[in-house]
Amino acid sequence: MSKVELIKADDYNLPYEVWQFTPLDWACFRMVIRGTWIFDVPLDVDSMKNALPKILSFYPHLAGRMKDKSGLALTNAGIPFVVADEPDLLVEDLLKRDDYVNIKALSHEIKPARIQKGLDAPLSVKITRLRNGTALGVQCSHACMDGESFYTMVFNWSQLCRGEAIEQPVLDQSLLNVSAFNSPAEAKEAALEAGWKKISIFSILKLLPLIASGVFRKRSGPFHISSDTIKNLKEKLSTRAGLPYSSNVALSALITKRCMELFKHPENTMCSIVTVVNTRERLAGIPSNYAGNSSFSIPTPAFSAAASLDQIASVVHQTLEKVRKSPSSELQSLMELNVYAIKNKLPLAPFDVMGMNAKKPTIIYLNNFSRLHIYDIDYGTGSPVKVIPHNLKDQVVIWPAPPAVGGVEIYFAGVPVRYVSKLEPGFFNTSEIASGGSDS
Repeated sequence: MSKVELIKADDYNLPYEVWQFTPLDWACFRMVIRGTWIFDVPLDVDSMKNALPKILSFYPHLAGRMKDKSGLALTNAGIPFVVADEPDLLVEDLLKRDDYVNIKALSHEIKPARIQKGLDAPLSVKITRLRNGTALGVQCSHACMDGESFYTMVFNWSQLCRGEAIEQPVLDQSLLNVSAFNSPAEAKEAALEAGWKKISIFSILKLLPLIASGVFRKRSGPFHISSDTIKNLKEKLSTRAGLPYSSNVALSALITKRCMELFKHPENTMCSIVTVVNTRERLAGIPSNYAGNSSFSIPTPAFSAAASLDQIASVVHQTLEKVRKSPSSELQSLMELNVYAIKNKLPLAPFDVMGMNAKKPTIIYLNNFSRLHIYDIDYGTGSPVKVIPHNLKDQVVIWPAPPAVGGVEIYFAGVPVRYVSKLEPGFFNTSEIASGGSDS
């Protein structure tokens, strides 16, 4: 049995009555971010409930409702808060499930269609008391937050629950400007010059069989890569290149190389890696605590499927080095183009969407969450023993492993699942790679 309560924000003071959606927000409107934290101890439900109005006062749009397509009116109608009991369910049994990534019962479902009609809040919270622990499930409309701001919001809630201060999130949506192209034709020309790909109605029709078959809904279990493997590989690649590669570069190269081998591409097949980049502090005027959507997908130049680990790492490093600056003029131009293209419904994408969804994908789309507030959530009784990744359709998710284990976990979605479904969990964690002994 469970009971749904509506929790409202404490007093808040904003200079407007509606939190406006940006074009990026609208592009994410049909998606919902689902976060699930598993604790092996009972959580103090009353304390967490009492802190919810406080966190909502920092994010009052989450307790609002849509009245029109402009955004969320700050009605403070409240968010659903649910407490449920599963006295026969053990933490250990929950995490043994093959499909635990897809568990829906641990959170309270929110539906984009109902949000758009103004019937539901864009955020929900559910606490499930297990026999020997607790599960916390939070769902949020992706139109309101990206991964960075979502996991930061939950972290902030835990801080307030412990009586600690948090950094004030920035809710000013006007900070994400749209560049002043003179016309869609001018923007289209700029996009094609930047290497963007056209999206035709025929290419969309080609995806329909995959959608109907449920391929896009498939998710793999985790593949573990140890801290030692990452450290050794990064050091080997950096030494050979004479450049300080990041862990993300090393992981991107490793995952991509192994995927190319699994897909059995001919050596002359041209491939690319797409990296989801957090643009905060890299775009002029977008601070680190910006609370809306502020990410962009950066593709690398094409490289051969036969490329070595060193060659792939070099391509990724050079691509990301251009947008790491603070601020980055190149990233600024790309983001402005992206926002304009979305707003004006231009049939263009920064990368080859069809290549990502081909029977043998030539695009590896990577979203790295390993540096976000994932495991440092603490409501006063300690950190979670497991955090289940979100259920969005990112082709490859790099996720932090539990601190007691170390390293990262790799999850796949969509077409690659059929290639990795029978692999051992340590496939990407071989001693050969850890020693830097092979680039093949």
